[in-house]
Amino acid sequence: MQPNFKKLSKNYEELGLKALRALIGKESVYDAKSISDDAPYGKGVKSALDYVASLGKEYGFSVETCDGRATEISFGEKGPLIGIYAHADVVPVSGKWEHKPFAADIVGEGKDAKIIGRGSTDDKGPLIASLMAMKLLKDNGLIKGFRVRLVAGGDEERGSSCLAYYFNQLKKPHCDYGFTPDADFPLIYAEKGIHHATASAKLDLKPVIAMDGGVVRNAVCDRLLVTLPLDKKLPEKLKALGISCEITEAGQIMIVTFLGKSAHASKPETGVNAALIAFKTLGEIYKIEALAKLAKLLEEPHGKGFNGYFYSEGFGTAGDSTFSYGIIKYADKKLSITIDYRYGEKAKPEEALSAFAKATGMEVSVDSALPVLYFDPKHPLVSTLMKSYKRMTLKLFDKPMAIGGGTYAKEAKNCVAYGCTFKGHDGSIHSPNEYLYVDDFNKQIAIYADAIYSLGQLKK
Repeated sequence: MQPNFKKLSKNYEELGLKALRALIGKESVYDAKSISDDAPYGKGVKSALDYVASLGKEYGFSVETCDGRATEISFGEKGPLIGIYAHADVVPVSGKWEHKPFAADIVGEGKDAKIIGRGSTDDKGPLIASLMAMKLLKDNGLIKGFRVRLVAGGDEERGSSCLAYYFNQLKKPHCDYGFTPDADFPLIYAEKGIHHATASAKLDLKPVIAMDGGVVRNAVCDRLLVTLPLDKKLPEKLKALGISCEITEAGQIMIVTFLGKSAHASKPETGVNAALIAFKTLGEIYKIEALAKLAKLLEEPHGKGFNGYFYSEGFGTAGDSTFSYGIIKYADKKLSITIDYRYGEKAKPEEALSAFAKATGMEVSVDSALPVLYFDPKHPLVSTLMKSYKRMTLKLFDKPMAIGGGTYAKEAKNCVAYGCTFKGHDGSIHSPNEYLYVDDFNKQIAIYADAIYSLGQLKK
């Protein structure tokens, strides 16, 4: 008989919320300046991974620090290995926040209560919920005949080098069944392939002196700083065009900061790319043909502007290919643009990127590539996790999904993305005022406890 995880999880909600707020308080953004032998991603990420390790030890689990790349928390000695892969690193803060991004403020009451902070949903909330689920199972003697292992990585947001190191360098075993709580409920059975590339070209964009914008390649560029010779008429022209920007004059030059809206690279259509606004605006005002051309070619987020579009039926409503442009730089007459290209099973990424290069006249080099991930919805892993979700939420008609996002499921074998966001509660990940409903966090503890226990009952 299945234990009553809804009832059992109530005893872990307060403890979990306290741990989550402390973890959000760790500014776990990659920092090249503070890298050391025991902190390969910088002191902020190390602080977060160390805190997760301290919780694991406090709760009576076996803990390994994995050369500072990840924190491994485990329990059990025999049977199938159940894996949970979450991450403690976060994207840099950008945009305007109403609350301090690392203060973990709680706003609202009851079911409307939210915890605000960078990483609250992506991915610190589900990391702690999973840890609480493991503690619940251990405390109640429910980890029998199987092993469970939670791996908290430190470099997911920059390409998951942490898990690559964990599996390839440390030779850690892959799980028999597992999930990563870093997407949407109820479950993700398919993930798009991801190509990260850089486009570059020698261009004379006179009168533009320099451009610098974006913080990470997997988020839409929300601010672009453009350095120009002083032009007293430009502010009036920008105002007349309704352009959202900030202007600073410094002697004979001026800096115009074009403002957009950040969004995850898997859904660039939900953001506003500040660089494309700048390209179009400056191209029109100063008759810069190259910028005007780029703005026209790249404004449509699916690649239709340069014949790089593909649609994949297996991904349903998420079947459109997407192009997101995250980091833009121009100096010494050289322009570079990072490309985050996502695609389904029918796409031909080489052809799509070649079409980009041909249309723009830019040289495109591929920096990394992750393949399409696909699980049969009838697979035992998928069906078991779906049963846990339905049992804990009573949402009996929800179906697994295909998405454009890439998760640890691409790095870890026998693994799918499972939660953590519920429909209508997207968490504003990678955006200002990222949030997690406290009630959703509490539900996650029960769902993940049921899921881990149920996967443990499967036989290999």
